[in-house]
Amino acid sequence: MKSLIIAACCFALSATSAKAQDKCLREFRNKYRGSAETHTIALGSFSMKMAGWCLSFDDSGDADAKAVKHLLKNVRRVKVYTITNVNGTTVKNEDIEQLKNNLEQKEHFDVLMEVRDKGSLVHVFNKGKDDELGKVVMLVQDGNDFTIVNLETNLKIAEINSLIHQFASN
Repeated sequence: MKSLIIAACCFALSATSAKAQDKCLREFRNKYRGSAETHTIALGSFSMKMAGWCLSFDDSGDADAKAVKHLLKNVRRVKVYTITNVNGTTVKNEDIEQLKNNLEQKEHFDVLMEVRDKGSLVHVFNKGKDDELGKVVMLVQDGNDFTIVNLETNLKIAEINSLIHQFASN
């Protein structure tokens, strides 16, 4: 009985830490809920496996389809938050900086990369074990739109590198 109670407590604590990250992102989205159009899309591991299963019907033997199928198999959860400013106002840079600081300092995410391209800005954060991606958060600023992509994966860094090389060679 004692081991059952300890296991239940450990499970509750792990669920709480996963919800804290979501809370940080939800609070950011909720800040703009009244002044902008906000949407949330969430897909679980079953949806990802179904998408991979649909790719298995590809008879062409396309290497990209196989790579994407493997990628989808290792994604446990995807949550996408979008903030579209229909009034012409944009998401404040101070709020984005505060979100980035919260992810780095409070949630202990590491910055993987920041990319600028033609007015768009993408920030990618990672929180995982040694060679595993684990949790990935992408912040995408583009004109009047701001998108947050929150992934939970089992992907290894080597798998991502091989996917990048494969897609770059095509």
